[in-house]
Amino acid sequence: MRRVLLYSMMVPAVFWLTGCTVIVHEQKRHPRMPGVICVPDDGTIEEINAAGKLSFEPSRKDAYERIARRPGLSDAAQEHLVNAVFDNLSFEPSKRDVLMALISNPCFSPAGRQAILTQLDRLSFEPTKSEILEAISRR
Repeated sequence: MRRVLLYSMMVPAVFWLTGCTVIVHEQKRHPRMPGVICVPDDGTIEEINAAGKLSFEPSRKDAYERIARRPGLSDAAQEHLVNAVFDNLSFEPSKRDVLMALISNPCFSPAGRQAILTQLDRLSFEPTKSEILEAISRR
């Protein structure tokens, strides 16, 4: 009888002494730079926005990759493309493929580089991050 009473008192005491542990996982979202966005005359920003509205991820990835390989891509378009990739693509291999296509583009600019580096922690896997950093450092 005493053991039952002792155990029935110990269980609430253990919960009371240890407290409650809550684990919260927050996804980091990087704030966008406030101010004016320079829109290039060729309509690339609108094309990036239209690609982001496609229903299926492979279609979005293919559209983004075509834009990333385009010669003469402006700084503003590169930055907007990087933001769209991180916002609209779910699968990490898709993000990697588009970002690698942009990095390999001869007109890859410091604005595109900065946009990638500031959001690199939004990628989950270390090998992907390393591959992108290596590609940027080779340029």
